[in-house]
Amino acid sequence: MNNEEPQRQDSDFYFRVPDEAKSDFNEHQRRIARRVAVVVAASLLVIIPVFQAFDYLIYDDSELFGHRNAVLRMPMMALALTVLGFWWSRPHGGWPRPMTLLLAFGLMTMMVGILGNAHYMDDLLAAQIHAAEGLILVIAAVSVCATRGLRDIPVIYGLPLLALPFVLTHYGVPLAELARHLIYPLAMLVVACIVAELIYQSYAESFLASRRLRQHALTDPLTGLLNRRAMDAELKVAQSRVNRHGEGYALIMADLDRFKRVNDEYGHDVGDEVLLDLGRRLQRSIRAEDRLARWGGEEFLILIQDTNQQDAFLIAEKLRRAVKDTPFVTSAGELPITISLGLALYQKESPVEAVITRADQSLYRAKQNGRNQTQTG
Repeated sequence: MNNEEPQRQDSDFYFRVPDEAKSDFNEHQRRIARRVAVVVAASLLVIIPVFQAFDYLIYDDSELFGHRNAVLRMPMMALALTVLGFWWSRPHGGWPRPMTLLLAFGLMTMMVGILGNAHYMDDLLAAQIHAAEGLILVIAAVSVCATRGLRDIPVIYGLPLLALPFVLTHYGVPLAELARHLIYPLAMLVVACIVAELIYQSYAESFLASRRLRQHALTDPLTGLLNRRAMDAELKVAQSRVNRHGEGYALIMADLDRFKRVNDEYGHDVGDEVLLDLGRRLQRSIRAEDRLARWGGEEFLILIQDTNQQDAFLIAEKLRRAVKDTPFVTSAGELPITISLGLALYQKESPVEAVITRADQSLYRAKQNGRNQTQTG
């Protein structure tokens, strides 16, 4: 069973990222935050001057109103330029999430100031229209900037919304009318919470679906071990490490003895049970830094990292005993099973294909010499 299925029941709303996937998900979120920060910053550099021009051209009392709004908007322009500077100079840094939150917080703070400033205008209807336009834009921008959904909302909205009643009072709004002026910002908060969380959940869902697809492409469907394609990638990494640092490695080719007899006498379902149990036993018998793959059929390949001939042979014998010493419990009863193993150690300047070939030849000798043994080559 895939333990990285989205952890959500039909009655639940939330997808929860499994603990083992959180590190990758955090990196996924960093990349999303980077894209969001850059797009929002670039958009602000276009939109803010346009709105500033509208303030001077459309509204009455435009000079005073426009000057006040310009003061509120200039820090956002500077922040947007800063984000693009980070994007250009530090593409892989840890800045995206903090800067994305700062952009959203700055937008909210700017909007609170503009809402208060609008009440200097003689035309109250124009002020309300101006506020509505700003709220729509802020909902869109802030919802996208909240890349972690509801978790980001208190950071973005908290202080600006708490300050809004005091700002409105400072600009002359009577206390009796505060509730009417706060309806739109509170409605904005509700909508932003819903949209931000839906966007975040779509991120999580997409991430987990993509991760499952990658795992299925690199995992043996029966045993859950690495498949041949995934092991090829691990072998290339091991070979590169040897070329850079000189650390040796060993390969162990393991094959079930007389497995065809198990399939012929008990059926392929029982054979699958044996393969599944074998994979578990081998996995428990190797170190965390080593790699195990189902190489094909009843063959398994084990990559032993940073080792020598003696230690690798001891590991191979440990694997052999883990299979031989305990019968396999299957639906057809207990079956005594053994494996043969071929061991090959990396030799200086040998390509990985040569090591695999020597391990395979050693396995052949183990079969020829009576099975249930380890041969080296």
